[in-house]
Amino acid sequence: MVREILTAILVIVTAFYACATFLILKENKRVVEIMKKQTDSLIRPYITVTTLIHPRHPLIYLKITNTGKTAAENVRLEIDKSFYQFGYEGEDNNIANFSAFQRPIDCIPPMMSLTFDLAQDSVIFGKDDKPEKPPSKFSIKAKYSYAGQQVEEITNIDLQPYLNSRNEPNPIIDELEGIKKAIEKIK
Repeated sequence: MVREILTAILVIVTAFYACATFLILKENKRVVEIMKKQTDSLIRPYITVTTLIHPRHPLIYLKITNTGKTAAENVRLEIDKSFYQFGYEGEDNNIANFSAFQRPIDCIPPMMSLTFDLAQDSVIFGKDDKPEKPPSKFSIKAKYSYAGQQVEEITNIDLQPYLNSRNEPNPIIDELEGIKKAIEKIK
């Protein structure tokens, strides 16, 4: 009888250890998956679409950069509206027709940037309502792949914050301008 009781206790203890081992294994798999996602998010490419303004002129640019740690492959860029650079007529001035928005880009390595002139703020926010007037709001869609994964990101661009804003003063540029004038006087 004692033998049967000890055997039953041994079976219960073994079952407990088997169950605990199974739960530990399941939790370890979950932790490994979380760590894999974190690592992936740290090293993957990120196609970042921003606008910037020239430090000395009221010219607004569109900048598309891979800010990630690995290359973005088979990149397709799409703009949702026609954007005529500087408000100039003609499809040659429509950013949507530029090569970067019409053909796939094989690879954008980390920190590579594509920069496009948009227009002066007076062209974008002026009162002229001709059809070629650049829009102040538009979206850029970036589709790309890396390590067998597909990514699609949409960035909404709103140029309205640039209305009535001014360029950030840059003392280095001001000093260089002064040096340039001094050199011209010496000549």
